Amino acid sequence: MNNIQYTLLGLLAREPLSGYEMKQQINNRIAHFYKINNNQLYPSLSKLEDAGFIELQAIEQDSYRPPRKIYRITTSGIDALKAWVLELPEIGDHDTFLLKQYSAWLVRPDALIGLLEKNKEQHERTLEDYKEKISSFQEKDPDVSDPLFSTISVIEMGIAIEEASIIWCNRMLDVLRRTLANRKET
Repeated sequence: MNNIQYTLLGLLAREPLSGYEMKQQINNRIAHFYKINNNQLYPSLSKLEDAGFIELQAIEQDSYRPPRKIYRITTSGIDALKAWVLELPEIGDHDTFLLKQYSAWLVRPDALIGLLEKNKEQHERTLEDYKEKISSFQEKDPDVSDPLFSTISVIEMGIAIEEASIIWCNRMLDVLRRTLANRKET
């Protein structure tokens, strides 16, 4: 399966939706970091239905209107989505990581902690790589018309992204650990 199909499962795990409603949800919730074209939606839904991950339900409407088609996720669809969420994406595949986090509410906090710790480690390693690269360049203090200036600015952006990702991971890990501690107390 691909990210589009898992994204659709993530939407349907929240509530049954028509194809039109799914497109609205994508535009309102996901499109700022992941795009799905209209021509990808229905073929993906068809593949999910063929695989048994979703089912189609027709709801009768007024006599002059055709039945409304509502898609609903199946138990095997939920299981596939949970398994996907717990797979660590490739280093640098931020879109897939965000898509997985969109459905992370389905996964036990203790399982999610392990995933986030690994993700944080990836960001820490990448951050160290960026810092090593930039240290040798910064000593030269190039002029803005020097290509090295642009190289340094791009690496600085990479550093900022990695630092922000580590902060986010730490925040999420704190929330998950507090949740687990509170559950043990009750």
